[in-house]
Amino acid sequence: MPGGRGFGYGRGRGGGQRKMFFLESCLLVLLHREPGYGYSLMDGLKEFGFQTEEMDISILYRALRDLETAELVASSWDENSLGPQRRVYTIAPQGESALADWMQALRQRRKEIEALEAAYDAVKKDRSKDFPA
Repeated sequence: MPGGRGFGYGRGRGGGQRKMFFLESCLLVLLHREPGYGYSLMDGLKEFGFQTEEMDISILYRALRDLETAELVASSWDENSLGPQRRVYTIAPQGESALADWMQALRQRRKEIEALEAAYDAVKKDRSKDFPA
């Protein structure tokens, strides 16, 4: 996951792809917690800052299909549903592994960003001594 798009299928890392990658990462975290179905997952995305009331559910299902194609997620029909049958998604072993790798890469990236911020802030602080406002 750290190199390329992440989940092993070949698209670039442009703005739209980064957003889809973030969505897929969030879905994996939600499924890491517990299995879910489309609308429960949509509700769970609020935790990560998604404006789900403005989001088309088809985007979520596209992301889930992509994750399933990449064998990171599995789905099955819920036979116990009282209403209409719904598809329940679970994280696959490959998804657990990919998510763990990505979380490790994110932790490393956070350390790098914090070091960059500290270096910038130190220079900014030194310059403010030379040029007070």
